[in-house]
Amino acid sequence: MPRFALTFLACVILSLPAHANGRSDLKAGYAAMLGKDYARAIEYLTSAIESGDLTQVNLAHAYNWRGAEYLKTGRTDQAIADLDRAISMQPNLATAYSDRGVAYRRKGDYEKAIADYSEAMRLWPNWRGYYLNRGLAYAAAGREREAIADFDAAIFLKPDFVEAYIARADAYLKAGQRDKALADYRHALRERGNLLKEYPGVAAKLAALEGDPAR
Repeated sequence: MPRFALTFLACVILSLPAHANGRSDLKAGYAAMLGKDYARAIEYLTSAIESGDLTQVNLAHAYNWRGAEYLKTGRTDQAIADLDRAISMQPNLATAYSDRGVAYRRKGDYEKAIADYSEAMRLWPNWRGYYLNRGLAYAAAGREREAIADFDAAIFLKPDFVEAYIARADAYLKAGQRDKALADYRHALRERGNLLKEYPGVAAKLAALEGDPAR
């Protein structure tokens, strides 16, 4: 979920009327999420969900947030179950579709992931992360042309989007477009000087491309 979106949603949701215990647990869960204390966030969000006094809007977001925290702790099936609940309560919740898309991609169910990312993009157009994630799902499914189109869109929306340059370079490499792959890897390296430490695999790809006389 985009950080600014999370903050905006929290301000709106936590200002809605609810009994003290449910809302206080929801607020505590949100604070733990921001602090990356995943176990504590899940504990508070579970208490909020089980309190029985959240509004439906708050409850949908509690399931969405807990599902996102389950994802971060590798509990993919539990994440999908929570995100299903969130979507059933709030069918226009773009972040729930996006998070569920991440879960499906991790399970190797790329077509479901693509469908969920597409729905998130329909509900919340022009968010670069959705294009990146759908592109990754397309690439994993062997659909490089569609992947590259999504990475193009992500880069258009954020011209210094290093992760999208790397993903597009990988897709170009799989598609046999080695010159374009090399250009994207080099661009990513210019944008982020410590790139090779963050993405050690890029160093090997760069070395192979730069030493390839048939490129």
